[in-house]
Amino acid sequence: MKVNINDLLQEIRDLAPIYSKKFFISETGAEKFIRLAIKYLAKTEFNLKIDENLIIGEKKKLEKFRNEILNWDEDEFDEEDFKIIGYCQNIR
Repeated sequence: MKVNINDLLQEIRDLAPIYSKKFFISETGAEKFIRLAIKYLAKTEFNLKIDENLIIGEKKKLEKFRNEILNWDEDEFDEEDFKIIGYCQNIR
């Protein structure tokens, strides 16, 4: 089964303005950060395969992964997460 990263990003796009203000970056930068965070979670916690803009894995694992992302809120990431995941100079 496959999940498109753009589709996930669309579902949580309302977090971009929040992280934009929180990390003093543009909304585009915040979207890039969220995209990186999605990929980071897929690799580190769910051991899913990433191919271009797709996350690939077994159905149950992908459903659990998607549900976790949909539960993200404004407190999901702090400055340390931002630095680790986003390499803030590259996102700004």
